[in-house]
Amino acid sequence: MGIIGGVSEMSNHGTKELPFSSLPKMWVYLYPYLSRGELTVEHVHQFLQQAAPNRGKKTLYMHVPFCDTICTFCPFVRSTNYADKLQPYVDALVKELKTIAATPRMQGVALDAIFVGGGTPSVLSPQQIHLIGETIHSNFKLKEDYEWTFEVEAKSATEDKLKAMHEVGVNRMSFGVQTFNPKFRKMFNLTASHDEIKRTRELAGKYFKGFNMDLLYQLPGQTMEEIVQDLQHAVELNTTSIDAYPLDYTITSKGFLQSIKNERLPKPPNAYEKVAQQELVTNFLVEHGYSQEFIYTFIRQDAEHRRFVFGETLYGHYEDECIGAGLSAFSYQAGMVYRNFDTVEEYIRAVDANGLAADIVNEYHAKEKGLIYFPKRMSIDTDDIDRQELDVRFYQLLDEFEAKGLIVREGNKLKLTREGQPWYMNMMIEMLPERTRNLHETISSRLNERADFTFDDELIVFN
Repeated sequence: MGIIGGVSEMSNHGTKELPFSSLPKMWVYLYPYLSRGELTVEHVHQFLQQAAPNRGKKTLYMHVPFCDTICTFCPFVRSTNYADKLQPYVDALVKELKTIAATPRMQGVALDAIFVGGGTPSVLSPQQIHLIGETIHSNFKLKEDYEWTFEVEAKSATEDKLKAMHEVGVNRMSFGVQTFNPKFRKMFNLTASHDEIKRTRELAGKYFKGFNMDLLYQLPGQTMEEIVQDLQHAVELNTTSIDAYPLDYTITSKGFLQSIKNERLPKPPNAYEKVAQQELVTNFLVEHGYSQEFIYTFIRQDAEHRRFVFGETLYGHYEDECIGAGLSAFSYQAGMVYRNFDTVEEYIRAVDANGLAADIVNEYHAKEKGLIYFPKRMSIDTDDIDRQELDVRFYQLLDEFEAKGLIVREGNKLKLTREGQPWYMNMMIEMLPERTRNLHETISSRLNERADFTFDDELIVFN
């Protein structure tokens, strides 16, 4: 019985008590939040003189903020006016990477994964890709079974660039299709042609053992039939994995939200439609040979590369570290979290002056991080929870989630149930420490005020 089906059947006999009364309005965030305080880049330099903890995965993220066109749904820092900025930016990125690699924190550390995101990293030339790759191999140690992902966009993903990625050791590629539907592609300013998408998939199979595509759903006015059509096209591409995300309206562009307010575009789906669409996407992909690894990540069961190590780290435990390089990049390391400057000029100026570009710096002792991300990862080892010596409140919440059928115990693991999947973000928010939860609600409210229309996220079932 599906979640929505269960609601309608129960409503014939009485009110069905749902685990939560509404869906969260904001779906995308990284934990913990940062706030501007007294710490500076000098504190980061001092912190990086300490050795890294032996436990946990270690990953590197690099941000390339430039794009050929701007997609209306994209929340990330990016720019289309980059012709004279690209090489100076790459030079600064290389300098920052060398600074990071030379610190005691990184000495003796072998990276489990690297992720190059954006923006559109495939705007880089083959020569720039080689420069970055040579910098990595000359300055960092990599695990023997490392994962290295490079994001690309179909228009700029030419064979010479993908060949350069392969030559420097990239072994996983990810490209954003988002939707195959011409109506929605126009709505979101997605300008790559179907031929370019198909060509990118073919080149991915030639050069990489893992290749992922992004798909969006819960689009304005999108029908269940249109979602199925997108899923059919996605499965036909036969990528090794598919990330299927619901659109987070609170972080789309202001112009896009204004079009919804002025009724030039349909309103977002209501809460019941969102749950039904999520269930449809999950069922379809599982029935077509994909196993669900994270809440949004589906990996083909016969794929050679069946993990997303960078995701395991980013959404992992306190000791799982991600160090960021490039404009607006975040670093999460046991003891400190920081974000780089978010304009090209400030970033380059900071790297030239300090070797690093940290702008907002906080101490970081969120031992509960792995538990908060557990619903998103869908599974967690209870030994990893106990090792963090967390407050009893977290164990009480887990007992409540289990009593409601949202999670289940299997040996020494806790796993999210199918019934729990629609409520994964509710569960994450419930587990936030009170101060952080209040901050989350404040940010969510501000983003909703920016939208300036009412989201229908209430879940009420009547007799």
